[in-house]
Amino acid sequence: MKIQVGGLSDGVHNYRLSADSRSLGLDERFPGQVNVDATVEKSGTQVFLSADLRAEAAFVCDRCLTPFHSALKSSYRMYYVTEGERESHVDPSELQIVPPGFSVIDLQEDVRQTVLLSVPLKLLCSEKCKGLCPRCGANWNNETCQCEEEDADPRWEQLQRLKRQV
Repeated sequence: MKIQVGGLSDGVHNYRLSADSRSLGLDERFPGQVNVDATVEKSGTQVFLSADLRAEAAFVCDRCLTPFHSALKSSYRMYYVTEGERESHVDPSELQIVPPGFSVIDLQEDVRQTVLLSVPLKLLCSEKCKGLCPRCGANWNNETCQCEEEDADPRWEQLQRLKRQV
């Protein structure tokens, strides 16, 4: 996943790139393609890149253990400047120093990291997922189990009352 910037005229240029997730070093959770819509703005020796990413992912729900697919969307920005041309207004995480006369921007590692960072911390098949019964393992999204509620420790009664009030 590379963009040729050597010989590119000053101004704004749009690119639509696609790569197989395996070629980017992503694991089996990402079957298929990663699509990137990139905008490159070149001004002299400086290049600004803005990229929007889309990928499909296969996960297992943290609550009910059901496999599900999710569309991931994310974006990142990067300034490419030659040595000695420090941009004081740019976030250091969005700045790459490149040698004078660089001609190619390789997006592979930035795209891989952005896709991995777009994975939610809590993987849920839906926000309303009810999870599994801790006693019998029934999936409460699909069935109602016959387990009886056990008596709670009386020390937790105050918290139970507060929970019922909410």
